[in-house]
This record gives sequence, structure tokens and C-alpha cells, in this order.
Amino acid sequence: MATTPAASTRLNEAVSRRRSTSGAAAAGLAIGPLAGGRIETRGELRESRAWSTMKVPVIVAAVAAGGADWEAVEAAITRSDNDAALRLWDELDDGAARVEAVLREAGDNETTLEREPDPRGYSSFGRTVWSLSAAVRFYGALARGELLASSYTERILDAMGRIVPEQRWCLGAMDPPIPFKGGWGPSESPEGGYEVIQVGIAGPAVIAIAARAQDSEAAKRLASKHVPQHPNTP
Repeated sequence: MATTPAASTRLNEAVSRRRSTSGAAAAGLAIGPLAGGRIETRGELRESRAWSTMKVPVIVAAVAAGGADWEAVEAAITRSDNDAALRLWDELDDGAARVEAVLREAGDNETTLEREPDPRGYSSFGRTVWSLSAAVRFYGALARGELLASSYTERILDAMGRIVPEQRWCLGAMDPPIPFKGGWGPSESPEGGYEVIQVGIAGPAVIAIAARAQDSEAAKRLASKHVPQHPNTP
């Protein structure tokens, strides 16, 4: 956690530079102790569409309901396979309510899942607006073993540590590697553009990062500039 102020300074400076050249560029970070406690936030973005980071709460709900297909779980996490995640979602009785119950159990008392279908084909759960602080709370509760039996928790975290190489940017490029999940999609802000979000467990800390820029590659680059030093490194 001692690295947070430096990471925050880099974040604010980079966001200011980018804002001068692109009205759509913005970034934000939330970081909190894995053991639970105060979550610090920095940057302009405090929330984002959850996109594929919401697949993990869907998976937790499916496992808790007793009907999870573990091949689908693996695909939804390691490859961010949309069809696999939708199969798990469709097996839930009132998926939105089930996932909201999981979020409440994790200490997120604010997030309401998107329920309206998207004409472009994006999942309703992925379009849910999720604050970075709430994402930190959920992933922290998962990693602490508060949501599922330890064997299930370990399988999910193990899959989060085996994300395919093409999705290993930002938190996925940390050394040593950490378990994480990322998401991305078109921004619905008035400025337009593209947004990315990632949440990971880095040693004794849980980190959520989001960025918005003119296109996906620019958003990834912006997010990647704000990765804190790994808490396990000197």
C-alpha cells in the first residue's frame, strides 16, 4: 500500500496530459487492502461499465446455485468467452437478482445490474455501471474466501491467473503475475470513445483500474500507465 501515493501522482499527471489533447481521455484507480478496509480512489473515473469484469460475479452466482459448468467457467475467465458466460447466466433463475445478491454479500450495497437488453448484442450484466471501489470490494471478498467454499474459490483464482496472452495488458503485465480479470467496450459517455476496466489481486492489495480514450488501444495504453508497483516487489 506504500506505493499508492506515487501511483496516484502518476495517474493524475497522465490524465491531465491526456485531457489536454483528447476530451474523451480519462482514467481512474481504486486500491484497497486485501484484508478489507479503506479503499483509496484517484483520477477522474470513479466508475465504468463493468464489461467482462462482471463475468466473475456471474460465475460466483452460478457456482453458489449449484449449476456451474466448469468448462464454461474456464472459458469465461481465461478467454473472456462471451458465449460461455451467457450460458452460465442463462442457467440462473433471475440472473440479475442472483448476481446482485452476490454483490451484496461482498459488501457492495449500491450496484444495480443493468436489465435492459442491448440492441448491439452486449450482455446486460456487462453493461452494468460498476464503481471501481465496489469492484475492489467484490474481488477482495472473493479472494478472502467469503463468497464460496475454498475449493471453488481456488479454482476461480487459478483461472484468473491463466488469462490468455492477448488479454494480458495493464494489470495482466505485472511482474510477478497476478490473478485478474479485464473488460472492454464502447464508451457511452457524451464524449464517446472506448473504455477498459481491470481488477486484480496484487499481493496484499486489490486494484481496479479504468480508462477511456478515443479507441481501444489508446484506452489500454492509458490504463497501463497507472499500474502501481507490485506490492510484493522491493
